[in-house]
Amino acid sequence: MAWKRTVTGVFAVVFAGALVACGSGGGGATGGTGLDTALSRVADNSNTRSFISYDDTAALVKLGGKAFKPAGFSSLIGHGTGNLVDFFQILPSQAGINVLDEQYAISAGLPPASVGLLAGGQNATAVSSKLTAQGWKKKGQLLVMLPLNLSNKLDGETTGVLSQVQMTGSDLVYGLPQANLSMAGSPSGQTLAQDPLIGSMANCLGDVVAADITAKYPFGAQPPTAIAVGVSRPASNTAVPDEVVCVAWPTSAAASQYTAALHKALSSGVSVRTNQRWSSMLSDASVTSIGGSQNVVQLRARTPQNVLTVFDMLVSADVPGLPANLR
Repeated sequence: MAWKRTVTGVFAVVFAGALVACGSGGGGATGGTGLDTALSRVADNSNTRSFISYDDTAALVKLGGKAFKPAGFSSLIGHGTGNLVDFFQILPSQAGINVLDEQYAISAGLPPASVGLLAGGQNATAVSSKLTAQGWKKKGQLLVMLPLNLSNKLDGETTGVLSQVQMTGSDLVYGLPQANLSMAGSPSGQTLAQDPLIGSMANCLGDVVAADITAKYPFGAQPPTAIAVGVSRPASNTAVPDEVVCVAWPTSAAASQYTAALHKALSSGVSVRTNQRWSSMLSDASVTSIGGSQNVVQLRARTPQNVLTVFDMLVSADVPGLPANLR
């Protein structure tokens, strides 16, 4: 699946070595969307806030059919699983995992402690039998990968995305070797939906079918406290993508400076990644200073060229109005 863009994996490779601590602070509440529901099923901590990916798989399958396709809204199917979606062709036969059958997916954190949830659509018996046949071992309620056997296709190819699995009904929680799988599914304590910063980002995004949120953007002398990008729920599979970028700032003054820089970028700026003018990449663009305790600025635009535009912008550190640090 060379065409599939695994946003979480790209972010982890490019950004992990430069992460700096960012606080949440302030207040915010979520509003009852599918993203809110998914965020309510992941515990809130510094690692899970670092990078979050989500997709409403069932809605995307309904739009474009039960298959991964390289273009359009179907290319977002499984976005919330991070890199796991790249292995969908071998997962059903060798792991009993069916990404296309899930209701939604959310993954959070960075390696080696990232964790993910496939909500619904999984068969616990099939997962257990397939993975134990691959050499995985039961450890309490978990199934755990043994040290790698590179002759084993599943172990050898999914290293770095799948090391632990736990089933609860038709839900599957998975993670890397240092992940705590109790952080997803039915976590105790505060969830990502209740985190003031993440909640504000979810409110800004609204009703989306796929999204990324990061509270660890490490570039710039005065970096934003969080950035979120997403694709709004389309009316049909042929609709022009309506995409959203939300940027939170530590102060209202910083938000105002960014708003001015964003307007300038949209009128005359150029994407470092594509060398195209933002005005040609983003049509019908609008900027809203949402403000609030998180000092949020929202950009909305239609992206006729590519449904993945906002995700590419985030992982390339090429968001309009922000310094383009990766060249």
